[in-house]
Amino acid sequence: MKKLLFLITLFFSTSTLFAHDFIHPLGGRAAAMGGSSVASQGLWAMQNNPAGLANLNKISLGLYYENRWMLPETAYKCGAFALPTKFGCLGLSFNQFGSSKYNENKFGLAYAKDFGRYLQIGLQLDYLLLKIGNDYGSYRAVTFELGLQSQVTDKLTLGTYIFNPVNFRLEQTLNHEKLPIVMRFGLAYQFTKDFIGQCEIEKNTEREGVSLRGGLEYEAFKNFYIRAGAQTNPGILSFGLGYGIRFAQINVAAQLHNELGASLQIGMIFSIGK
Repeated sequence: MKKLLFLITLFFSTSTLFAHDFIHPLGGRAAAMGGSSVASQGLWAMQNNPAGLANLNKISLGLYYENRWMLPETAYKCGAFALPTKFGCLGLSFNQFGSSKYNENKFGLAYAKDFGRYLQIGLQLDYLLLKIGNDYGSYRAVTFELGLQSQVTDKLTLGTYIFNPVNFRLEQTLNHEKLPIVMRFGLAYQFTKDFIGQCEIEKNTEREGVSLRGGLEYEAFKNFYIRAGAQTNPGILSFGLGYGIRFAQINVAAQLHNELGASLQIGMIFSIGK
């Protein structure tokens, strides 16, 4: 019961129910690189900037788990599926944060299209559902996410993203709380064939100030990656490793929050195709 009250207090202490867990960067690689992900490509772009799906060329299935602050009641789980077609890339995802007594759920349907080297566009439609046990009820909302990326040069990629741009509200609540608007802008730069740096800035309308994020990735040897990063507001340090083979990737990360402690993340992606 104490843990349930802790969760309810934590999330209702903000001005919106969906204050964090549907819009924080997802995936073991992003977690290890300080949450910087708006200029990244791949399956988990579905959660970070859907434009990053545009150049995906394999059918992909991903699973992700985060043990946040080492509490089972704050676990974060995600599954995602992407299907490239000649008309663009389609994606389907499901996220859940919490436990049976308190959980936040997000269902996403994404589409991304490559319009040439300088422009990739992605759109995701979201259905959000919050459930609170012991007859506290459930709350729903619909919204969407929009992202753009541009391959400015062979080494530089720019990305921008917005969540809930028209400021939808939650249904069935006393005050019809607004969902936050979240905006990100960032870049990825490939210094050498083996060394990549990423950084971004995020503004959340329900928080004061902005969040700065950055990370580095080094391919120590073929398909084995070492990563590190940091984030402000809140202050987080991160580290992680990744390894890939022809049909699968695995990425693990650890984060240290300046007040809440450690979190562990693991993500796996399975691919079909050449």
